[in-house]
Amino acid sequence: MTTLFISPQGQITLPPEVLQINTWKGHTKLEMLCIGDTVVLRPAHHQKSDDISDLGGFFKDNAIALTTEQLCKPVELSEE
Repeated sequence: MTTLFISPQGQITLPPEVLQINTWKGHTKLEMLCIGDTVVLRPAHHQKSDDISDLGGFFKDNAIALTTEQLCKPVELSEE
């Protein structure tokens, strides 16, 4: 994890490894999407929307695969 600092002017500098991974260069226009305490930066040429579904596949590696049967299984509620 990389730690970034906000300057007194409200600016951040992205480290070189982030710029290389995403091929972002100076003067690249980015959009920022905030979800709770998570901030997502993406190139501005993406379809502009604040809809979280635009992040389809963003959390793909963390997904839990469920079968249709598991999704449709009735939920058992018990009083505690």
